[in-house]
Amino acid sequence: MASRARASVLVLFLLAAGVLFAAASTSSSREEEQRSLEQCQQRCQEGQSTRHQQAECLQQCKDRQQQEQEGRGRHGEGSSSGREGRREDEKQQQQQQQESRRPYVFGPRSFQSIVQNEQGFIKSLPPFSEASRLLRGIKNYRVAVLEANPRSFVVPGFADADGIGYVAQGEGVLTLIQNGERQSYTVREGDVIVAPAGTLMYLANTDGRRKLVVVKILHTISVPGEFQYFRADSLVSSLSKPIQRAAFKASDEQLEKVFGRQRQQQQQEGEEEGFIIRASEEQLRELRRQASSGSSHGSHWPLPPFGGESSAATFNLLEQRPKISNQHGRLYEADARSFRPLADHDVRVALVNITAGSMTAPFYNSRSVKFAVVVQGSGEVEIVCPHQSSSSSSSQDEPERRRGQSEQGRESRRGQSERQQQEEQSSEDEREERQQGRGQQQQQQQGRYERIRARVSVGSAFVVPPGHPVVEIASSSRGGGDDNNNLQIACFEIRAEKNDRVYLAGANNVFSQLDRISKDLAFGDARAVDEMVRGNQKKKGFLPGPEQQQQEQQGEEGERRRGGRGGDMETFLRMATGVL
Repeated sequence: MASRARASVLVLFLLAAGVLFAAASTSSSREEEQRSLEQCQQRCQEGQSTRHQQAECLQQCKDRQQQEQEGRGRHGEGSSSGREGRREDEKQQQQQQQESRRPYVFGPRSFQSIVQNEQGFIKSLPPFSEASRLLRGIKNYRVAVLEANPRSFVVPGFADADGIGYVAQGEGVLTLIQNGERQSYTVREGDVIVAPAGTLMYLANTDGRRKLVVVKILHTISVPGEFQYFRADSLVSSLSKPIQRAAFKASDEQLEKVFGRQRQQQQQEGEEEGFIIRASEEQLRELRRQASSGSSHGSHWPLPPFGGESSAATFNLLEQRPKISNQHGRLYEADARSFRPLADHDVRVALVNITAGSMTAPFYNSRSVKFAVVVQGSGEVEIVCPHQSSSSSSSQDEPERRRGQSEQGRESRRGQSERQQQEEQSSEDEREERQQGRGQQQQQQQGRYERIRARVSVGSAFVVPPGHPVVEIASSSRGGGDDNNNLQIACFEIRAEKNDRVYLAGANNVFSQLDRISKDLAFGDARAVDEMVRGNQKKKGFLPGPEQQQQEQQGEEGERRRGGRGGDMETFLRMATGVL
C-alpha cells in the first residue's frame, strides 16, 4: 500500500510539473509573440511615412502573427521549420516595407516568370494595381522581358494583349502573321516592334554568341492587367478528336503524327519547356534567308532609307537622328509621325542614353505615363510624387531620420494609445479618405511632396505617372569614355499624342517663360529666378550630374582666379605701352 501511495504521489507530481511547464511555455510563447508584434509595429511606425501606410503595415503584422500561430499548431512550436518560416516572413516584411516606400520603382527580382526553361524566359512585372494604389490608372498595362539564348527559337504563338517591344540586345529574325499575310524581319538592337493582340508570331535568335533581349509593354484587352501567351500547336491539339478530323479532313494516324509528339512532350516536361527550343544552324540560316530576300508574302518590310513614315512592323531608333543630343546624353524617339503602327496605340518609344556621371534635366509629362526599363549601365532615379505630401524628410532620408531619433521618441511610439490603434485599423475606405484629406491639407500648407529615390541597374524598371517630375542620373564612369559606361533606358510613353514634356531646368525650362510679375509674386525676387535658370540655359535635355556639376564649378572658380591675375597683368602691360 505504501509503495502504491508513493507511486500515486509521484504520478501526481509529474502531472503537476507538466502542467506548470506547459503553462510556463505558453506564457513564454505569448510574451515572445507580444514582443514580436511590438517590434513589427515599431518597424511600421518608423518605416512608413503616412498613417495610411502604417495602418496597412500594422494589419500585415497581425495577419502574419496569426499565420505563425496556425503554422505552429500544425508543425509544433519551436520547430526549425517554424523558425525558418518566421525568418522568411520577416524578410518579406522588410521587402514589402521597402517597396511601399518606393511604389514606382521595381528591381529585377520583382519580375515573375511566365515561361522559363534552359533556352530562355519570358518574365513580367505583377499587375500595377497590386503594387500600389497610386498605379490603379495603368491596371491594363504590364511590363515584360523576353530573353532567348543564342541559336534558340520561340515557337509560333500569340498573346491576348497588344505588344510594343524594343530590342535591347542581340539580333534575330521575327515573323508575324496577321490579316492573312506573313512578314519576316531581321531585327537587331535598337528596333521597335509592334504586334497587335492575336498576331501569330515566332522569333529566332540567329546570333551564335549573344542573347536576344526584348523589353516590351503589353496592353491587356480581356481581363485588366492579365495576359497569357498561347502556343498555336497546343491550342489546335486541345480540340476534340472529331473536330480535328473534320477540320483537317485527316485520319487519326495523321493527327497522331503531327500532334502526338508534341502532346507527349507536354505530359513529360510541361508546355513551358517547349516554348523556347534549340534550333540547328541550317534552320536558322533558312530563316535568315527568308527575311533578307524580301520574298515574304505581302511584306512591306524594307524601311525608308532616310527615316520618315513606315508601314512595317519594325523601326530602328538608333538609325535616326537623336531628338536631343549633347555631351551629357542623347534621346532617340519614335512616335506616330515617324513610325505609323504606333499611331494605333498612342504610344511613343524612346531610348535615353545618359553619359556616365550626367543626368536628365528635371521634367514631367502633362498626360503620358512613362514605363522605363534599364537595358544597360547603372545609376539612380528620383521621382517627386505630388499625390503624397512629406512633412519631414523623403523616403531615402528615412534611415538618417530614424538614427537621429531619440530613445524617448521610440518609447512614446511604443506607448501609442489603444484609441489610435483602433483608428488605424478602421475600414479601408475611411483610412483612404482620411489620408487624402490630410495629404491635401499638408500640400496646401507646406507645398512639400514625397521624394522617391532609388538605385537602378540592368533589369530594373520604374513608372513615372503624369505630373511627376523625374530625374535619371548615370553612375560615374570607372572605365573608358565609351557608351558601355552610360546609363541606357528603354522608355514607353502611353497617351503620347497630346502629351507635353515640361522641362524644369536647362534650355526651354518653364520658369524662364514666366513673366516678371508672376516671378516676383511666386518666388519673391524675379532677378534671383533669372539668375538661377541662367546657369544651364544653353544645355537642353541632359545636364552635368551632381558630381560633374561640382567639378565644373571648381574648374570655373579656378579659371576665374587665373583669369583675374592675367587681367591685371594685361592692364599693366597696356599702361606701360601707353607710357612708352
